[in-house]
Amino acid sequence: MTPLNIVFSNRFESLAERLFDDLGQGPADPFVAEQLIVPSVGVRRRLELDCADRFGVCANVEFSYLAQWLWAQIGHVIEVREASPFEPATLAWRVFRALGEESLVAAHPRLVSYLSRADAAMRFDLAQRVARLLEQYITYRPDWLAAWLEGKPADGLAESREDEAWQAALWRVLMDELGARREHPSVAFFRAAEAMGPEATRRAGLPERAHLFCLPTIPPLYLDILGKLARWMELHLYVLNPCREYWFEIVEPRRLGYLEARGDALYRETGNRLLATWGQQTQAHIDLLFDRAEGAVVDDALFESRGGPGLLATVQEAILDLRDPEPGCCSRLAGDRSIEVHVCHSLVRELEVLHDQLLAMLAQPDALKVSEVLVVTPRLEEAAPLIDAVFGTVPPARRIPYTITGRRSAVENPAAAALLALLDLFASRCKASMVYEFLQRPLVHARFGLSQDDLDRIHDWFQAAGICWGLDGAHRKSAGLPEVERHSFRDGLDRLFLGYAMGETPMPFDGRLPAADAEGSEALALGGFAHFVDTLDHWHRAWSTPVAPDRWVERLNALVGDFLAETAEGITALQAVREAIATLARHWAEAGMAGPIEPDVVRAALESLLDDPARGGMPSGRVTFTAMTSLRNLPYRVVCVIGLNDGVFPSPDRPAEFDLIARAPRRGDRQRRHDERNVFLDLLLAARERLYLSYTGRSVRDNSHLPPSTLLSELLDYLLPLVAAEGESRDEARRRLVVEHPLQAFSPVYFDAGLPKDPRLVSFNAEYCEALAAAMGGGGVAGGKEHGRGPKAVPAGEDDQEDADKETAPFFPAPLAAPEPEWRELTLDGLKRFFRNPCRYLLEQRLGLTLAEGEEELADDEPFLAGPFDHGKVAARLLPLILSGASEEAIEAAAKAGNEYPHGRFGELLLQKELARIRDYAGRIAGYTREDPLDPLPGTFDFRIEGEDWTLSGVLGDIRVTGLVRWRYDDTRPADYLSGWLDHLFLNAMATRGVEPATTWVSRDGEFRLKPVADAGERLQELVGLYRLGLRQPLHFFPKSAWAYAMKRRQDDFELAEREARKRWESSDFSYGESMDPAYRLALRGVTDPLDDGFVLAAETVFGPLLGHLDDPRLP
Repeated sequence: MTPLNIVFSNRFESLAERLFDDLGQGPADPFVAEQLIVPSVGVRRRLELDCADRFGVCANVEFSYLAQWLWAQIGHVIEVREASPFEPATLAWRVFRALGEESLVAAHPRLVSYLSRADAAMRFDLAQRVARLLEQYITYRPDWLAAWLEGKPADGLAESREDEAWQAALWRVLMDELGARREHPSVAFFRAAEAMGPEATRRAGLPERAHLFCLPTIPPLYLDILGKLARWMELHLYVLNPCREYWFEIVEPRRLGYLEARGDALYRETGNRLLATWGQQTQAHIDLLFDRAEGAVVDDALFESRGGPGLLATVQEAILDLRDPEPGCCSRLAGDRSIEVHVCHSLVRELEVLHDQLLAMLAQPDALKVSEVLVVTPRLEEAAPLIDAVFGTVPPARRIPYTITGRRSAVENPAAAALLALLDLFASRCKASMVYEFLQRPLVHARFGLSQDDLDRIHDWFQAAGICWGLDGAHRKSAGLPEVERHSFRDGLDRLFLGYAMGETPMPFDGRLPAADAEGSEALALGGFAHFVDTLDHWHRAWSTPVAPDRWVERLNALVGDFLAETAEGITALQAVREAIATLARHWAEAGMAGPIEPDVVRAALESLLDDPARGGMPSGRVTFTAMTSLRNLPYRVVCVIGLNDGVFPSPDRPAEFDLIARAPRRGDRQRRHDERNVFLDLLLAARERLYLSYTGRSVRDNSHLPPSTLLSELLDYLLPLVAAEGESRDEARRRLVVEHPLQAFSPVYFDAGLPKDPRLVSFNAEYCEALAAAMGGGGVAGGKEHGRGPKAVPAGEDDQEDADKETAPFFPAPLAAPEPEWRELTLDGLKRFFRNPCRYLLEQRLGLTLAEGEEELADDEPFLAGPFDHGKVAARLLPLILSGASEEAIEAAAKAGNEYPHGRFGELLLQKELARIRDYAGRIAGYTREDPLDPLPGTFDFRIEGEDWTLSGVLGDIRVTGLVRWRYDDTRPADYLSGWLDHLFLNAMATRGVEPATTWVSRDGEFRLKPVADAGERLQELVGLYRLGLRQPLHFFPKSAWAYAMKRRQDDFELAEREARKRWESSDFSYGESMDPAYRLALRGVTDPLDDGFVLAAETVFGPLLGHLDDPRLP
């Protein structure tokens, strides 16, 4: 019999070297792979790399995880299933089926009360939780299970008999179903192995030796199995032990006081407070090793002192020696930053600060490598997009290579994410935004032959066709609403196909109006979109029917084939999804599932498989971001822990109310509370040079203090006496360890050398530095470059918030050059476009910029009222029919064929009301247009402006003897007055004989008339002069604000006019100001007050003469 060999060390590197020494001796048979059991894929990867460094290659080593390896050894000797029937993913299906049996449930009120209100998905969720719990019972409470099989109650559960009763009954049902012996398979394994003898077991396939490396915990059952396996094989356990002293009787101070009160404190002590408080899991694990592995050969000669100065080294050395450091022992360590806490206002600021701090570390002469930095956070999924936003968008000069590892597979795998999103669609109303978002996924739109340009067209088609939700009328009916197809995908496709067939003809067909007018290559995109909707409709109907497991496998594989393209980039992701489906099929087969399964249950099971993080993250050659436990115990020069907020870590999760282990804990149990505290201790011990901690400690709203994680508070309470000098207050000591950061990354405290200095506040952001220097005229701001990474890091002081606009350089620091000669020939339509938005015209026409406008949000609900532009759409469709004398039936049909108004009686009443207004409006237009119009009148005018020749040309149509008639079906707006005024000036300047120089504008809410202008040519020249100025620099003319100013200015009240202009210009809680226009925001960037004297001059030049010739009874 070979005893267990246990090697202890406080350093991962020492254990790895000892492992490689043992591996270097080689097995007796060189063709037999070494067995290496590891706790995670991260440890495996690190050992592979270190082994390759040591031996030149890592080969002939078989890595495994403890539970799977033990099951495989049992399978070498006795006949067992390929996979353990107690694997939670498989066992969950057996539990799910058992919980559906009335004979089991009816006898237990606890189950009846829950399952009577639960659907299939809720029952499966309960089954998954129970299966995980049963796995814990198998490894931590085998005595309970044995008692239950004998019909006896378990010891220590007197207060939990109700929950014990149904779990015991369930366990007996499962064992009867499995046909399993009333003993663990390991018992039969050892009985058979002892009967075979050592040589026979070797021939059966048991390995000669195995190595278990850095397992944070080993359940008692597995320890017993390992102890017995040592009879036939050589077993080496490499165990991380933070303390070289005997520390298995130490307890935390509060616990010690409780034990003293009970008279049970004999031989107990505190030792090291951090170790006693945070190391309980490791303490129980090692204590259990000694207790269960009697006669083991223990090697504890590999403990290494950290040595060297520094707070981190002092803390780690104190833990190693089982003592607390002396107060003030680190008070004289000037400039020591081995442990540092950063306080920010949000997780984004934590990441921005971390980025700058890492740049500062990388710039130090000790040549820190990015691969030597580990960053962990309690909520990786929440932080991941923010990490990309901060670290992934910086300029190349400041870019730090990084990777995010250990995320859920459904997030990292695009095929898995697309499949789960598709299943969500099947259970939804198929809202337009959800469907479009799904179609935007690269694997999806590639499957239907759609490009990015096609997606942009389809987005417009959604709006043009009025698609809101529902695949068709039947789908809407299934949601409990009338079977109406309007605003559904089927109705939208019909309208789009009508647009393709009929073009822009605004005539209804079969009660629908054509939409979008797809033509040419757009027809291919329309075909791809129709194919997508048809496929979605087919699978939506098919998915809702429960079927047997084999049919579900066929469905899922067909779904993947129908919706996801097999591209070169996505083939690996698709393969992972197909493997997950195959795994689900295996679980069903092993659990004996045969009956129909509900779709919601299949989705939940598939999601749990696709969300498996595959035992954590992987170390990389970059800065590695991962979850708290993913790379546990791996050493790094710099360990950063971010997001240590109160209530986040340790997590607030509590065990299930029916968890009997939580109700009757034993030494060695894995408890989440102890586990997470031990993780924090492991991170502290894994840091070789620096431990960087940060949390959101200030409110972004009012800058009030927010508490950190309880673990961080405990650490600070432990550290503050160590760094406090004699007579120094707690706050003064705290400032040595804690760095408070400003709310914004562009705060001057990072750059202004004249502010109080704190060498720990630094920024490498060159853009912010240059902007601040420009705003301050270059004085007092540190400049230059440091290490090629950005502006020189400058010491900073207290928070000093500044307005961001003051730090932004003007977009137009000086006027542009005079426009080229071709710009001096302009048209009347061009002049109209200019005055509608002079800044947009300057940016788009003169500079050639295309202003990015946000994609309009798709409507997910049909309109309850007509939208702001829908009245104009209806009028544009009906006015030509009414004015041409079309029949009432044709007008009514054209009105109802649109989708601007809701379905039903209410929508009909709204439409009839609007139709009456349109008829009245048409009558007013007809009154002004009874006479036939004259032929279009062309005109050209030459102007001499500051020594330059300018030409304005245009053609006026729809002119009658009585003058110009213009109309637009909407309430009169400043742009209408302006457009009518420009046409009116052009008409008056032409002075055509036989035509009255007057203009009438007909709006939905009234009319206005422009009287003859004697000096029209001069007025046009003034406007062309403003146009000339606006081609060189932003013209401070904003139609809405200028109209508000001009209206009040007529009353000779300048202050009132300015106030009204600012109301229109600035936004408020109740109105959207004109200043929010993207063109104004860009062109006027850096302008202190756009409503200046230039604004007043432009407003009076444009609208002053207009108001002098305006006849509008609606105006005061």
